[in-house]
Amino acid sequence: MKKILIIILLLLSTAISFSKTLEGTGYGTSEQEAKKEALGDLSAQIQVTIKSNFSSNKSLSNGISKKDLTSSVSTTSETKLLGVEFDIDKKWFRSQYTATATIDDTKISIYEKKANELRSLVNVNFTNANDESNLLLKKNFLESALNNYNEFLSYRNIAIILGSKSNFNLEHTKTSILNAIQSVEKSIDNDSLYHGVNIIYVKSSGDFLDNSKEFFDNYFDRMLAEISKKNNDKVAISNENSSSVNTLVKVVLISNHTSKKPPVYYNKKMITPEIFETSLSITVELYNKKKVENILTITSTGIGEDAHSQGDSYEKAVKNGFEQLHQKLEDALIKK
Repeated sequence: MKKILIIILLLLSTAISFSKTLEGTGYGTSEQEAKKEALGDLSAQIQVTIKSNFSSNKSLSNGISKKDLTSSVSTTSETKLLGVEFDIDKKWFRSQYTATATIDDTKISIYEKKANELRSLVNVNFTNANDESNLLLKKNFLESALNNYNEFLSYRNIAIILGSKSNFNLEHTKTSILNAIQSVEKSIDNDSLYHGVNIIYVKSSGDFLDNSKEFFDNYFDRMLAEISKKNNDKVAISNENSSSVNTLVKVVLISNHTSKKPPVYYNKKMITPEIFETSLSITVELYNKKKVENILTITSTGIGEDAHSQGDSYEKAVKNGFEQLHQKLEDALIKK
């Protein structure tokens, strides 16, 4: 019988069971001041309890390691405590308030519920990060998951020291979340677009006559250079469609027609000379190379007249057409 009692006592001494009341005390010249101090003292007592109760235990029955528990002790001080009850005592002759803040094991379910809600948020944000292709949004989701994880640890710890027997296993660890954030940050560092520089590759095609394509391409390139200079060199043109390119720009001259207006005479005198009139339609399409999706499609119509040559009327039409789409193109290319 004595041996049985010894065995039972040994088992009880090694088991982790924290059914208890956590308490903090505060003083102040007002009830509010005393309560605030009592909450601070309660938070400090919780941290001490976590350290002392898990200092000699490598693992716990609900699947939590000592290292994992103690790593979140510092975040407990920032945790909003739930289910706190106050007992206020006022010393009338000294105008001194004493507040006692307590949380007992009847509040276990509140902390279990909060911990489980945060555990779900960790999983949701981590999943959203995996599904997101935009690196900045991906990083935001992962950072939210990390914040949720830290909060989860705090509420879970309090639930455990109050006596919770729930299993708080989580699919993702703090290390895995931090590694994911570091991986995204590395991708952002390697992606010029996230440094504010949009590297583009331009390809033109269409209804060009004689050597008109060269003027068309050069004018578009000059317009891009102006946009870049105006915006602190945030646009760069690549000569090839390399891996560093962020945006593909497709420029198409859809139509290109020149007509000739005959001169007008009055009393055998020429009032207006022969005039060349060129009308053309230009479409510019921007594609996000990372997502392979259309960013913008803009179309303009340019008209040019010249009394000297067909070529001059064409050049005026090109300038007129590109100037119409200048602002929309700038807005699409510059990452605000």
